Amino acid sequence: MRAKLLVLAVLVAILAATGCQSGGSGPDERGASPSEVLPLPVVARNVMVVVLDDASDVSCARMNRFYPKISRLLRDRGTCFENATVTSPACCPSRAVLQTGQFGHNNTVQRQIDAGRLRVQDTLQDQLSEAGYDTYGTGKYFNGISPWLFESGERSSGFVSSDFWASSKYYDYELWDEEAQEPRKPAERIHATTRTGMFLRSFIAERTDQERPFYAYAAFKAPHTDNSAPNEALRLPKPTPANADRAVPPFRWNPEADRRDKLPIFQQRIASRRYFARLYAARTRSQYDVDDEMGKTFDLLRQQGVLDTTAIFFTSDNGYHLGENGWETKGDPYQASMDVPLLAYLPSVFDAGQVDTRPVGLIDLAPTVYDLLDLRAQHRLDGHSLLSAKRRKGSFFELQNEKSRVLYREAGYAPGLVPTWAMYREGRRSYVEFYDKRERLLRSEYYVDPQNKVNLLWKGSTRRPSPRVLQHFRVKLRKGRTCAGTASQGSRNPCP
Repeated sequence: MRAKLLVLAVLVAILAATGCQSGGSGPDERGASPSEVLPLPVVARNVMVVVLDDASDVSCARMNRFYPKISRLLRDRGTCFENATVTSPACCPSRAVLQTGQFGHNNTVQRQIDAGRLRVQDTLQDQLSEAGYDTYGTGKYFNGISPWLFESGERSSGFVSSDFWASSKYYDYELWDEEAQEPRKPAERIHATTRTGMFLRSFIAERTDQERPFYAYAAFKAPHTDNSAPNEALRLPKPTPANADRAVPPFRWNPEADRRDKLPIFQQRIASRRYFARLYAARTRSQYDVDDEMGKTFDLLRQQGVLDTTAIFFTSDNGYHLGENGWETKGDPYQASMDVPLLAYLPSVFDAGQVDTRPVGLIDLAPTVYDLLDLRAQHRLDGHSLLSAKRRKGSFFELQNEKSRVLYREAGYAPGLVPTWAMYREGRRSYVEFYDKRERLLRSEYYVDPQNKVNLLWKGSTRRPSPRVLQHFRVKLRKGRTCAGTASQGSRNPCP
C-alpha cells in the first residue's frame, strides 16, 4: 500500500549512473529506498514525531488522565514541556513551522491555502532522506493541497514513502489505490485513527533495511471535528467502539464572563455548557484512541529492540477553545488556541520524569532533531534545540487572516473572522496587534493574566501598562514580524 517516493539524491544518482541528463522537473521516481545509493547515517537513532489535530493542552500532572499509555513512557520515562506553544495556531501553517523550524513569514506558509508554497528542500523529512534515513509519513499532511499529488509521485513531500490522505471523516474516507493510480474508498471500514496506527506499525515492521535508522511522522486526525457533517451532533469527533462510552475526567467549564474588551466576534453568544461538555467528552475519547494506537506502537518498538534508540516526540498542531474567551475552534492569539502538549523521550538525553518549564514551541522540534542526529540543517532555522540550555526571554507568534473554502472545510467560518494578528509574550504578559487587509493597525491588546481574560488596553480598563512597558512590547513584536534565524547563527534580526 505504501507509495515509495525517491528523494532528489536517489534521482540524481540514477541519472548519473545511466548517463542521462535531466531535462526538467518531472514526477518523482518510485519504488526504491535510500539504501540503494546512500550510506548509512553516522548517528543510528530513530526518530518518531506524533502530531494530533486540535488537541487542547493539559498540564504535565494531568497528562496521564488523557493519555495513560503515552504518559507511562513519554512523561514518566521522558520529559514533559509544561509551557509548549505553537507559533501559528492553524493546521497548515503550524505543520509547516514544525517541518521547517521556521516562522511562516520565512517558510512562506502563512495560511491554510499556502501548502503548495512550501519549499520541500527546507523540510526536516527531505533533509533526513538525503542524509540516508528511511523516512515515512502517514495520516494528514497538509490542508490546501491534494495528498494524491504526493501519493501518485507527481510532487515530492520529502518522505521516502508515505500514506497520506485527506478527509474530515473518521470513516468512509478514500485512500490512494496503487494499482488503479487513483483514490478509492477501501473495502474494509476502519476508523481513521486505527488506520493511521496500522500504517505506522506496518512501516516499522516491514522495513527491508533494518540497519538503516528511520524517521516516522504520524499525523492523527483526532480529536478534530468533522466539519463536513450536516449538523452539530454529527460533527463531533467519533471515537472507536472501544472508547465510545469510556469515562472521561470532569469537564472544566471556564468561559469569560465579560468579553467587551475583545473584538466583536468574541462577544457573540456561544454554545451552551452542555454542548461543550459533549464536545469535550467526544474529543477526550478520540484521544484515548490515539493513546491505544501509540501503546501498540511502543510495544512493537520494544519487541524489535529499538525502543530505547528511538527519539519520540508527541504534540499537537494547535490547541482548541471549548468556550474560553467566548470562542470555539482556534486561529486566535489566546492561550487555549496557542498552548499544546509536548512530550519527548530518549533515554540518556531526556531525563525521566522531568518537567521542563521553559517556554518552547513546535518551532523547536526540527532544530532538536537535527541536534540529536548531529546534522546541520541546509537552511536557516528560527527555532532552538530543546537540548540546548537556551531559555527564551520572550516568544513571538503570528497568523494571517484568510477566507477560503479550505479554511471552512478545516475549521468552519469562525477563524476567517479573526483579522491578521501578531503577538509577543514574556512570561504571563502578552501584547497583541490586529491588522486590516492593508496591514494597518486595527487595535492592540495587553494581558497579564495567562488566560487572556482582561485586556488592559480596553477603554474601560483602570490598570493600563506604562508607556515604557508598551513601547518595549511594541518594539519586540515588530522585530518578530521580520525576524530570521537566531543569534547563534549570526542573524542581524534574530528570532526570539
